[in-house]
Amino acid sequence: MNEHDFDDLLKGAVPDLPPDDIVREVTPWRRAMDRILPGMALCAITLNFFLLNYLLPTIGVILLLLGFRTLRGENGWFRAGWILALAQVACCLLTLILNAAVERNAVFASPLGQVLPLGNGVLHFLLILCLWRGITAVQRKAGIPVHTGSAAALLVWYAALLLLAFVQYDGLLLGIVMIVCYILIIRSLCRLSKETEESGYAVKAAEVRLSDRKLVGAIISVLVLGIVCGYLFFGSYRMSWQAETSEESAELSEIKEELLALGYPGAALNDLSGEDLLACNGALRVVAQECDQPVNSGREVWTVQGNITHITTVYDVKELHLTDVAVELPGETPQWKVFHHFLWTLDPGFCGTEALQLWPAYRDSEGWTSAGDLTGRVLYDENGTVYTAPFHSLAAEGYTADSIFWGERYVRDVFATFSMPENGERQRGYVSYGIEELQAGWIVDSWVNYVHQRHRLQYPVLTAEESRKTSGWNDTGPFITVQNALQFFITETGIDLN
Repeated sequence: MNEHDFDDLLKGAVPDLPPDDIVREVTPWRRAMDRILPGMALCAITLNFFLLNYLLPTIGVILLLLGFRTLRGENGWFRAGWILALAQVACCLLTLILNAAVERNAVFASPLGQVLPLGNGVLHFLLILCLWRGITAVQRKAGIPVHTGSAAALLVWYAALLLLAFVQYDGLLLGIVMIVCYILIIRSLCRLSKETEESGYAVKAAEVRLSDRKLVGAIISVLVLGIVCGYLFFGSYRMSWQAETSEESAELSEIKEELLALGYPGAALNDLSGEDLLACNGALRVVAQECDQPVNSGREVWTVQGNITHITTVYDVKELHLTDVAVELPGETPQWKVFHHFLWTLDPGFCGTEALQLWPAYRDSEGWTSAGDLTGRVLYDENGTVYTAPFHSLAAEGYTADSIFWGERYVRDVFATFSMPENGERQRGYVSYGIEELQAGWIVDSWVNYVHQRHRLQYPVLTAEESRKTSGWNDTGPFITVQNALQFFITETGIDLN
């Protein structure tokens, strides 16, 4: 086969394609714009499922960086865009890494955290400005009429988007109009890019020390390393553990003996602080109950009786021992001090964030009111020494709860947050509050919800408290909630446990 025969065979295989379209060279301009325009689109997309609200913008800012990196030697506007893209990638990485730390909300509430989203929005606005002016400069160098209205329209569109975000607009109609306008703008920019490429002007790619693949690999490595460090080193609260001294005054010992005689369980009594023991001085009577609760999903047992199949959940292990106590105190009106105590009888496993959510007896009750401060602490044993620490936080907090039964409603609950060490034994703690009677005959109805984190597989990271506030389910994601209540009536003849 000679050279002419080979040419005839090639033409027969692709008879409709001109020679220039058989192998089309990807110019630096085309390569850059094929990254910048999809990057702009991905940064504008918000899909709040499957973590796409994090993945898509991250891919978008990386594409923008690569695109402006190629064009940065063409003119000053593209060089400025490359610097802004670097800053935007840094903001994105910092936000993603902070999402892997339990204190992320505290950071985002700080001045630095509040600057991050605002700064990212300003950077993107300036990036679009650089794109517009950079394309204008290229068209002038190429000797073609300057017509960059679509780039200017994108700048106006993004400014309108920032304004809508500032006023917290949540309407549907204007949102649809914004989406349609954005699609038309991006389509027009694609045509503008193709026209500029076909003008014959050759854009020279800037020299680089790292290939695009190595640069993307470095960015991903920093992101992965930061998230792993967040999980490993910032996945729990910093607690102020101190070894407890064994010294106890004669007065505290006497109060303990009185409470034991009234029926206060000894194991829970020994964990009370001196302050709480003194608050129980002169106690009149004690109401106490103990139970073991499972902190696992159990196993299903199927029982067939005739045509009916019964499915029950069996818990072979119950890891959490709960002790609920109410101590009646002397006073002109009936007063009680309520204690909710927990003890892990087995190793709880993963040590992340934990929370106690209280529904006190005065919550939604006309018969009781709050009396005194919230108190409590957490404890554990190690090598024969007892270590104690105050809760990371202990306060009544208001928030908006969303329920499939009650809808959105504002509630105010008590939350005690804490973390336990990995090497501790007999991990335990309690929370306490006081109540005073307003009207006789009302039930004492005090609930405690223990929220335990079973593993760290979640993103962004939620604390046990945040999970409980955002979900009313007792078993959700890495968290499981155990509920228990102390309920009794005060009658003339004594106490009627419900």
